[in-house]
Amino acid sequence: MRKMKKNREKMYRSRWTKIVSYILVTVMTVSLFGQVAANGTFDGTGKQAGTGTIAEISQVEAASDTAIDYKAVLKETSAAIEKTLEISYEYKLPIHYEKNKKGEYEEVKRTVKWWGPAIGSIGGEWTVIGECRYGMENAPWYRAYYNNITEYIKATYNINKEKYAVGDWDNQFLKLHKTKSTENSRIILALTSMGLDASDIEGYDLTGVLSDMTYVKKQGINGPIFALIALDSGNYEIKPLASGTAKTQVTREKLVTYILNNELKNGGFCLSGTSPDPDVTAMALQALAPYYKGSTDVSEQVRGQVTEAVNRGIRVLSEIQNEDGTYSSWGTKNAESTAQVLVALSGLGLDGDTDVRFIKNGHSVLDGLEQFYLTGKGAFEHVASDGGNQMATEQAFYALVSYDRYKNNKNTLYNMTDAVDARVMDLADCQVKIPRTTYTYAGKAITPAVTVSMAGIDGIIEKSELGRSIEIDGISKELTAGTDYTVTYKNNTKPGKATVQISGTGMYKGMVSKTVSVYPAKASVKSVTNTKKGLTVTWKKVTGADKYILYRKAGSGAYKKYKTVSGAKTSYVDTGAKNGTTYSYKVCAYTAGLQGKNANTKAACRVTAVTAKAAKAGKGKLSVSWKKNSKASGYQIRYSLKSSFSGAKTVMVRSGKTTTKKLTGLKRGKRYYITVRAYKTVKGKKYYSSWSKKIRYGVD
Repeated sequence: MRKMKKNREKMYRSRWTKIVSYILVTVMTVSLFGQVAANGTFDGTGKQAGTGTIAEISQVEAASDTAIDYKAVLKETSAAIEKTLEISYEYKLPIHYEKNKKGEYEEVKRTVKWWGPAIGSIGGEWTVIGECRYGMENAPWYRAYYNNITEYIKATYNINKEKYAVGDWDNQFLKLHKTKSTENSRIILALTSMGLDASDIEGYDLTGVLSDMTYVKKQGINGPIFALIALDSGNYEIKPLASGTAKTQVTREKLVTYILNNELKNGGFCLSGTSPDPDVTAMALQALAPYYKGSTDVSEQVRGQVTEAVNRGIRVLSEIQNEDGTYSSWGTKNAESTAQVLVALSGLGLDGDTDVRFIKNGHSVLDGLEQFYLTGKGAFEHVASDGGNQMATEQAFYALVSYDRYKNNKNTLYNMTDAVDARVMDLADCQVKIPRTTYTYAGKAITPAVTVSMAGIDGIIEKSELGRSIEIDGISKELTAGTDYTVTYKNNTKPGKATVQISGTGMYKGMVSKTVSVYPAKASVKSVTNTKKGLTVTWKKVTGADKYILYRKAGSGAYKKYKTVSGAKTSYVDTGAKNGTTYSYKVCAYTAGLQGKNANTKAACRVTAVTAKAAKAGKGKLSVSWKKNSKASGYQIRYSLKSSFSGAKTVMVRSGKTTTKKLTGLKRGKRYYITVRAYKTVKGKKYYSSWSKKIRYGVD
């Protein structure tokens, strides 16, 4: 990850050139701070407050000795963060204030299963902000986070409306915490970074409570800092408080003035004490940055005060920077403090890698932050050698994002007016389901129902510590057909492979296709009969059948695939059937690689036909003979005066060994048509062969 930048390779062609350059930079730095100490402060353009213009010092760049490929670090860290958001994990949901047994309201938390960013300063909003401002698009967890946050907001409202007056808990004034306005501010920033209007999230306004200065100040300087950043992130209108309220109306000027009034005597800011803290100083500068750059939302007098305070803050941050480029808080060098300074500088339009005021002993702020990076892991340490730390990673990540936006002349990290709706996502990242993927054709189009959902909270909030449970109905978010997606069907009016196409609309894009197998209807065998050439199997036609598969078994054996028959046919002559053997048949329709089921089976014994002849046997008599069928149980003779055998009479010969039979009672002088067939009895049922060729013979 550590690479020398190309511009530095050009700047330093030799070791001596590099040394001389560094000496010059050092001399300029000492000279500048000497002037500042004697005459006043300087701003981000090189203008000294109250003394005229000095050298454009912010434009003077120096190269640090150690540089990183911050773009590669950004990419690697983003990928690592993404992986953590692809899994579900236990999370303490910070829903506040429920009545205890004494009737007092207390803060409680519950454990839920969560997928996507949680609600909190770790693993939550800062992750969303960093990834959104980095430009990560269409990540499925954006939707998951939105679902999570909306369910959290609803649950918070439902709980707390019992304690507070309606005026405090209507959609205009939804507090997420009793005393911490930063809870609202942090979530406002996350939602705004997603391109959403935090003043209208499912009808709830998260910005309204920031109109109350009394509430905002409960966290000291921290509250106004983040309130100002949050309100400015999306150019939010500050809501007017209801008339007659005892609360103090917030204005941007009041927030700015409050921050300025908390500046330390010699510049910089802190939460307590008299020594400037890099984190608080940096965050104060982040909040004041728009007014330092000339915002007209405050008076000209206040803008002048902002310029002076920010210049002093820049000087302080330069002075307290460590020799390795890092920053310390409470005596400990750490990634988070260093990250906040980098964000502040980027927001002010200062380069945290090349600005001479922030290079110490050859190390820039960017270099300082790099010291905490774990190469190949996409993670940052809180302090050196303590292993990856989630908070440090998130803050370092969005700090590098802030720097990257500065380098590419984009809006600052917190100027989110360029944000687009991050919830617009691909349907491929949603759960698209149909009832089943196999159907049997029933004579009408197949139109499976479709459900599309986006996972959110994976569990229901368990019983609270105070003995009262609250349910969050957000296990999954089902999308709305017609609003979020449309459904079309192809090749679904006949058997075969049908396609269900789900196309995104509104905040969803892309298309998901589901293949449905529409099997042919069951094939039904109509009959199995003996014919001259063999056993003839017939079946009902199946709509859409490309072909039929004929299965056969002999006797008590197993069914085997026997023949494939064209879909245009509905019968087959089994010429391979052996005389005296019983065969069972079933038929299955086949379409586009899909084989339907058989509706039934039918069986028949193969009985081959015999050849018959006749002879005179006397007056009114004929003798009929035939060739013996060795497998026959007997024979049947049919005779009639008509060739159609209309009105025919039959005579049964109940022995397979008998091959002649005398017909008596015939009409003399008439010619008779005669035919013979064999039969075989199997389990009490007679199976007949086809009739022999008819013969015609006269009677004396």
